Amino acid sequence: MKNNDEILIGACDVYMYEFTGTEIPEHATIETEEHDVGHCSSGFTVNYKPTKYDVKNQYGQIVKSAITEEAISAKTGVLSWNLANMSLLSTGVYTEDKAGKKKDLIFTGDGKALKTVLLRAVHTKENGKKIRFTMIGQGGSGFAIAWENKEVTIDAELTAIKKVKGFLASFEEELTEEEAAAIVAA
Repeated sequence: MKNNDEILIGACDVYMYEFTGTEIPEHATIETEEHDVGHCSSGFTVNYKPTKYDVKNQYGQIVKSAITEEAISAKTGVLSWNLANMSLLSTGVYTEDKAGKKKDLIFTGDGKALKTVLLRAVHTKENGKKIRFTMIGQGGSGFAIAWENKEVTIDAELTAIKKVKGFLASFEEELTEEEAAAIVAA
């Protein structure tokens, strides 16, 4: 059953944490309060940019095309202030000092490896089913923070890296019983 009338409206919940594994964890491991970045602004944007190579014959006509590279990135504006989350987007070193009653995010300028981050965006459809975008990436594009006459937003972009074999990023859509039955019937 094809649903040409489904139009998605609304935001998503964003989860992010440092990733050191070798396979994508279960939903319950990713979608926790600890990994929730909190409120976001300006939505969540996924960019997919393939590099296409065209094979041309002696007449300059395209006879075959192939995708030689795929680049995926995700952008979001995080409203909830959290230095630990900001450290995931940079080489900054995050520390907490209970005695000194402070948290620090220090940029040394010494050049370090970027942290590898598992990023998950979850949108709940009107029928209660979820669409999940999952990516393992790094924040090499940095982030921007503006203190203005409105809420402070940490605008960040993460770029997908191939950390897990056969995986760059994914979309997963949960189906209702009727939607699943339509697939089997087809």
